Amino acid sequence: MSLVRSSAHIRWLQWMLPLALGALAFFDQIGPGRWIHDIWGDPAYFGVDIFFYATVVPLLAFLTLRRFAGWLEEKERAEKQVRATERRLASITSASADAILGLDSAGHIESWNRGAEMLFGFWADEIRGRPLTDLLASGESAHVEARWLMETTQTAGFVRGHETTCHDADGRIVQVELTATRLADTPGENLGMSVILRDITERKRRDDEIQRLNANLSEQVGERTRELAEKVEQLARANTELRKLDQMRSEFVSLVSHQLRAPLTNMNGAVAQIATDCAMMNPTCDRMVTILNQQVERLDHLVRDVLNTASIEAGELALHPEPISVLPTMRQVIEQIRARTARRTFHLPDKPGLPLVYADRDRVAEVLANLCDNADKYSPPDQPIIVEARADETEVTLSVRDFGAGILPNDLQRIFDKFYRADSSDSQAAYGYGLGLYICRRLVQAHQGRIWVENHPDGGAVFSFTLPIANSI
Repeated sequence: MSLVRSSAHIRWLQWMLPLALGALAFFDQIGPGRWIHDIWGDPAYFGVDIFFYATVVPLLAFLTLRRFAGWLEEKERAEKQVRATERRLASITSASADAILGLDSAGHIESWNRGAEMLFGFWADEIRGRPLTDLLASGESAHVEARWLMETTQTAGFVRGHETTCHDADGRIVQVELTATRLADTPGENLGMSVILRDITERKRRDDEIQRLNANLSEQVGERTRELAEKVEQLARANTELRKLDQMRSEFVSLVSHQLRAPLTNMNGAVAQIATDCAMMNPTCDRMVTILNQQVERLDHLVRDVLNTASIEAGELALHPEPISVLPTMRQVIEQIRARTARRTFHLPDKPGLPLVYADRDRVAEVLANLCDNADKYSPPDQPIIVEARADETEVTLSVRDFGAGILPNDLQRIFDKFYRADSSDSQAAYGYGLGLYICRRLVQAHQGRIWVENHPDGGAVFSFTLPIANSI
């Protein structure tokens, strides 16, 4: 039972006990007592009264007082619980690290905990009884803010998360977050309000620092963005210039190459005409015609390589892949090379069961011809060139082996680079421009294949490349 209910019962019993005893005596006299007197007379009447007032009334009083004592005990227990709760709340309030203030209905400070002492530096005795405005910012704004807090708390019941500025005993500014709650008793009478103040000076300082850093960062980002935009614009202009230069280079290469091909064709025809129609050819003329024919062929090969390189790098390489057999293509290439180098021996594979590859026949022949010509340049005249083919589940590998001096280890990774030559000295044994193997690499890559070179354990170099099997695409 609550303390309020116990107190109400005690007050109720205080009035009801006399009334109950009086009412009981009254009804006894006009009821049972009168009836007994009329029937049995005065002795019976007095005997019943003595028995009634000696037993029933004391018993009723005993039971009433016992109940009264029970209510008093309950009241005492309730009061103890209330006092214990109040002590706990007072202890919590006193020991809280946050400043907790109790204000009366006029806005004056009634209670001041340890957290308030630590935050503001005022002792409880020197601040108690002073108005809340003594903590707030000075001037009219402090009175306006205190009046707003009181009115809002009375209307809404509380004010939560209000940030304001206070000052401590030394006059230093303290940034606080304020929460105010209206205090009222059971009938609803205003008892003032409690105020909890939390120091947010450090948090505000960090927030201000973060805002300052964000502002600086935004400024730096804006500056970097402008710089980046300028760099992008510069790169765009440079890229435009590079495209123009690349287009001019391609046009120049194409122009020069095509302009060279016509004189070369005429020179080749003239040399052939001299060798055929001139009846009085002496040994010197025969030797000069042979030299002219070789040089014209070299220039024609150079022009073809330059045109192929320009076409590949311009993205204009056109492939016409189809399922083909590599053996007929290999035989065709070897027969064409034999016509130029009758003294060279070629060994071809005899593997009729090789699968078809998916490739451009003319481009595969071009790669094979370049590799065979390269092997012919660097092999001794009396050594053969071995052409091999093997297959696995996804690709066919073609290899061309020579019996020359092999490739130096430092040249193995760079030999397919454009314009790179293993022997770049003026006394190089084989004449070339470093474009043939580069073209081979680009053509093989366009077929989704691989190309590489390695030295054979028994001497010479082995150039190999792969082509995808037709049914694996």
